Amino acid sequence: MVSGVLVSWLGASVVHGFLRNAPTPSLVDSALIESALLYGLIVCALALFLQARRIPLTRLFGFRLVNPGAVWMRGVRFFLAALPLVLFCFWLVRLVMGEEPESQEIVKYFTDAARQSDWRRVLLAAGMASLVAPVAEEFLFRGYFYGVLKRHVGAVPAMLFTAALFAAIHMSAPVFLPLFVLAVCLTLAYEATGSLLVPMLMHALFNSVMLAAMFYSAHNP
Repeated sequence: MVSGVLVSWLGASVVHGFLRNAPTPSLVDSALIESALLYGLIVCALALFLQARRIPLTRLFGFRLVNPGAVWMRGVRFFLAALPLVLFCFWLVRLVMGEEPESQEIVKYFTDAARQSDWRRVLLAAGMASLVAPVAEEFLFRGYFYGVLKRHVGAVPAMLFTAALFAAIHMSAPVFLPLFVLAVCLTLAYEATGSLLVPMLMHALFNSVMLAAMFYSAHNP
């Protein structure tokens, strides 16, 4: 029931975002902070819900007795395997569209801050993209949604559905395919290692690499 409510809410947000005729307002500091707080609230609420049902998070998500060195090595290895596939999808989308696709609001926010050397906004965006989002989104999508759906419909349908929802909530049609492929790779890494820390690390590495590339482009147009 809880997962159904959350999926319905996210689905409604996606539909509303794509059907909205008005242009998306520019991202501001307060909106970024509010997004981080909302992510934190959802994760904390789910963690308390699972604890109330006597489901230990350390066992459920493979946090118990984890070797940090092994997590790092596996995360980097799976990240390096997934990166070429995701970059190929970005290239394919650009080739099909015939022009540079419109950037997401967080990308515009970060690029503008980088060009102006506004380090406060750069760090705010980097913290959201490389710390908050990887932890919260992996907890929600790979950890919770995928785990619930896997028990009811099987691993493959659960993986495809959660990957599609993950890509859709970023509210950008041009990045749907690359993010869908990234989400599939994150799920496969989770299945292969049994620890949610691995896709969290992969997600953080991917976002950090993208931010580094955008920062370089902003100062070297």
